[in-house]
Amino acid sequence: MTKPLVSIIVNCYNGEKYLQDAINSIYAQSYQNWEIIFWDNNSNDSSAEIALSCDKKLKYYKSQFTTPLGEARTQAVSKAKGEYLAFLDCDDLWHTKKIEKQIGKILNRNDVGLIYCKTNIISEDGEVISKYSKQKSLIQGDIFEELAKHNFIPFVSVLMPLKIYYECGGFPDSFENSTDYYLFLSIANKYKVLAIQEPYCDYRLHSNNLSHQQSIICALEDIKVVSNFLPDLRAKNALSYQYVNLAVKYLKERSFVKCIKTMVKNGGWLILMNRLIKKFVK
Repeated sequence: MTKPLVSIIVNCYNGEKYLQDAINSIYAQSYQNWEIIFWDNNSNDSSAEIALSCDKKLKYYKSQFTTPLGEARTQAVSKAKGEYLAFLDCDDLWHTKKIEKQIGKILNRNDVGLIYCKTNIISEDGEVISKYSKQKSLIQGDIFEELAKHNFIPFVSVLMPLKIYYECGGFPDSFENSTDYYLFLSIANKYKVLAIQEPYCDYRLHSNNLSHQQSIICALEDIKVVSNFLPDLRAKNALSYQYVNLAVKYLKERSFVKCIKTMVKNGGWLILMNRLIKKFVK
């Protein structure tokens, strides 16, 4: 098998707590033809010291100002020299064969725009809490219709060709939380997506993950993302699911009036009932 260079994007802002473990999980990869593009978003902790202690396979860049996530990711990718892109946030982890398995499946597949895999959710201490996806089997192929209903692709699990990243528009600067969702939908709208059914990544759940209020902002951004694909009928149908997701988040925040107004204005009552039934009938 040929071994194309993989550019691994590590965006970091004050990520010292878990950063060394994240970097170690890259250096432990069985596939070794990679570079790390480390983008320091103007951290003021010891993140820079940790990153600069690595060898020359890690390319360190520091922003003069702290910028929105979409802009920071765009700047990082602009430094990539690889044929493929992968992404690891500084609090998450990869398993040893993550890149090897993905390259083996996507190489020479010109019809495929992205490959992802199952992902574990781990605690702050690194213990496995649950699986990221509740699906027994991750879906693949033409996934745009289902992906437009909700973003089920873990960012940490993705690998894609660099040329397809640019062809599909990259990360939009206008979003703070949903930059990855916009890119994934753009790719899924043009290409097939592959899935690996084994977990090769760990997503760490901790106090700095999205708060309930931030998750509402994320849900509102997701609606804007899907709306960008109108008048596609698949996107139009998916918006009902997105509004239900927003209503549920309002409900969790005890914003009952906003929840009801969202449902009355946008519909989706049957979707909501089915979701509640699945939640309580287990």
